[in-house]
Amino acid sequence: MYTRMSNSIALQQQRWLLHTLLAFGMVFFFTIGVAGNTPVAHASGTPGGNVTDPVVRAIDIAKPAVVRIYTQLNAQLSVHFLLTKSVTFPQIGSGYLLTFSGSGTLISAHGDILTADHVVNLPHDQQLSQPLDMQAAPDVANYINQNLKPNPPVTQDQVTQELTSGQLPSDPSYGTSQSVVFLSTDYTGPLDASTLNSVPQQFQAPVDRIEAESAVNQNDVAIVHASLNDMASVQLGDSSSVQQQDMLTIIGFPGNGDVSTLPTNLLTSSVNQITVSSIKTTDQGAQVIQVGGNVEHGDSGGPALDSNGNVVGIVSFLLASPDSPGSTAFLQASNSARKLVQSLHLDTTPGPFEKA
Repeated sequence: MYTRMSNSIALQQQRWLLHTLLAFGMVFFFTIGVAGNTPVAHASGTPGGNVTDPVVRAIDIAKPAVVRIYTQLNAQLSVHFLLTKSVTFPQIGSGYLLTFSGSGTLISAHGDILTADHVVNLPHDQQLSQPLDMQAAPDVANYINQNLKPNPPVTQDQVTQELTSGQLPSDPSYGTSQSVVFLSTDYTGPLDASTLNSVPQQFQAPVDRIEAESAVNQNDVAIVHASLNDMASVQLGDSSSVQQQDMLTIIGFPGNGDVSTLPTNLLTSSVNQITVSSIKTTDQGAQVIQVGGNVEHGDSGGPALDSNGNVVGIVSFLLASPDSPGSTAFLQASNSARKLVQSLHLDTTPGPFEKA
């Protein structure tokens, strides 16, 4: 499943490739609540860049429609110490709360959001097992030291290493995931909230349903719905018009850009230009766009926009080899999403706010 901006190693064409999906594991904890009223937009200040440039202006107009998506689920880890002795962690409580972040784009005024499927439908693989191992390690280490009494005592780092390598056998179990959408500061303006939990309800909404999806091992796109009305939105473009050397712009929320945990920082999007390197087709028949440029964990699900501000790609995964530095980023072609939109008969006509 490539690396979905978390890590999984697969053998492809006689060499090991790190195929990374661009979702980013987070350490922020918040409770997914139910949004209330229709949001009211607030000015966030002067738009970025030279607004007399039509490309810059198109990107500025699109930015309020790009949202940050957090997906959470509870997880437990059963650790097998002996053939007949297994212990489930945490020993108290319902589980460890795992939180991941990605991006998405409002493609209608009525809360329909385009994203990567793995952002809202987390694959139960190394993307989840690694952060689960790290969260469980302190509890497992304490249990070993108190009950098995090794000399010298084991450390948290040692336990993490043994869980990850399989030297200490374990089995994860996962609950049902829930996703919540947060509007960006391009829509809300700066926020007074000190935590994600305290972001006003009108600027967030739970994902109430996945309307259509193409699994991560197929096209890795999904359209989800949140109770948001009269929103900024972006139109889908025709990805068949994308050619080598075209310049595209991605908007997203890379985890490496989170310099603090204040909501204004977490919900301020990043804009990066990328260049189309090639158009490829996966073994599953999905058309993907290979790009060069700054694509990071957390951008997954975010839009790649053409010069008119239309979505022509969805950030999906990275390919890397452990034998060489660097990685190559891939977008899912927007025409895969257009098929889903057509099957749902979505009304993507811009609403009053977008027209204004």
